[in-house]
Amino acid sequence: MKNIFNEADKNELLQRIEKLTPETKPLWGTMNVSQMMAHCANAAKMPTGDVMTKRVGFPLSLLGKMFKGTILGEGPFRKNSPTAPELKITDAREFAQEKANMIAAIKKLAEGGENAVKNDVHPFFGKMTAKEWGRINYKHPDHHLKQFGV
Repeated sequence: MKNIFNEADKNELLQRIEKLTPETKPLWGTMNVSQMMAHCANAAKMPTGDVMTKRVGFPLSLLGKMFKGTILGEGPFRKNSPTAPELKITDAREFAQEKANMIAAIKKLAEGGENAVKNDVHPFFGKMTAKEWGRINYKHPDHHLKQFGV
C-alpha cells in the first residue's frame, strides 16, 4: 500500500501537483484548484500537530472506528466525502501560494518520517498510528489530485 513516508510515493504526488495550473478544473465537487491545495496542505499538517481539529462526537466517532480499516485500505475514497470543519476552504486563495504550501506540507511530513507524527488522534477515525497517518496522507492528496484529473 502506498504511503507518504515512502520516497517514491511522495515523489509521485509531488510530480502530479506540478501538473496543476490555475485553469485546472475539478471533475467533481465544489472546490477550485487553489482551495483543494489549501485543504490538502492543512490535512498534511494534522499529524504534525501544525493544524488541530476537533474530534467528532458520538455516533460519528463510532462509525469512524468501524470504517477506518476500509478507508485506509486499497479502495479509493468516496467522492464528496465529509471533512473536518477546520479543513473546509471556501474563500478565494492564490494559486501559486497554495501550491507552494501544499508541496511544503507534504515534504515536511514525508521527510520527517514517522517521527514527524506528533498528533495521534484523527477527527473521524480516532487513534492513529504513524503508519496509518502515512497511509491516509498518501490516499487523501491522491484522491484530490484525481478529482482534478492529475
